[in-house]
Amino acid sequence: MRQIHNDALSIKERVGKGAKDHLVKKLNADFSAGGCGTIYRASSGDTDVILKTMMKTPSRSMEPVARKEYDFGMKLKHPNLVRMRGSFDTATDHCLVMDLVEGCNLYDYLQKNSYGHMAESRVKKMFRGIAKGNFYPSTNLYRPNSPGLEHSHRQGIAHLDIKPENIMVGKDDHLTLIDFGLAAETLGLCHQFSGSADYASPEVWRNIPFEPACSDVWSLGIVLHILLTGCLPFNPTEVPDMRVQPDLYWPEDIDVSDDAKELVRWMLELKPMARPTMKEVLNHRWLKRTLSMIMKRRWSISGKTDLLN
Repeated sequence: MRQIHNDALSIKERVGKGAKDHLVKKLNADFSAGGCGTIYRASSGDTDVILKTMMKTPSRSMEPVARKEYDFGMKLKHPNLVRMRGSFDTATDHCLVMDLVEGCNLYDYLQKNSYGHMAESRVKKMFRGIAKGNFYPSTNLYRPNSPGLEHSHRQGIAHLDIKPENIMVGKDDHLTLIDFGLAAETLGLCHQFSGSADYASPEVWRNIPFEPACSDVWSLGIVLHILLTGCLPFNPTEVPDMRVQPDLYWPEDIDVSDDAKELVRWMLELKPMARPTMKEVLNHRWLKRTLSMIMKRRWSISGKTDLLN
């Protein structure tokens, strides 16, 4: 891993602790309740950062875990993904340094708002996470014309623990995906049966090798349903025994468009290969329609302006 000096880092406060060595046994499937390590808010000069520490073990079992998260983090450069800055080792810990993402996680955000649903137009903006190649001098990055997860998959990396707790809500509803501690390469089948029970795909529950990108799409589909309705689409304890396509729960008092429902159903297809890729999610008419209407409106306004001139 990249060796950087930790002398310039000053720890301010502990902000979280992953579920190191903690497994939840449920319906004959093991799920890690979160990533490994202890999380601190620290400062490096005038800049606040996140410091994640993973305790060294006699078996050195945490070293490849830290190295993998570091390597993936350095590969992913996108405004909707937490950015890795460096790493170092102390006598007792493997340490990762990454950008501090301001705001609160989506779970806390929903809890503060009594788990109420959001306006569909707002959900669409948050979910799309899209911008037109704008340059950000502070990060020296161009914003790709795709959401963070699609970019991650194109780079060959699946998150494998998508849930509201791992999505930060920032200024202007900007979403950032954090905690790649359970991430895996998308090339080939995955044998890592970890994640969070309410969001894990059926194939993960069944403890069989699976396509990691397809599993991410399932988890994101559940998050989308929660944003649209404020509730889960079905009882998660039923997922391990699902053998037919589940009927999704849509509250009668919440108006959700047919296009949005269709996209959620597609993302929650029981068969992994029947689910859309993230590129196909982006191209779904629910996300494309508003953009198309905006472009037509801009063309119309521009045309009228030219006529007036």
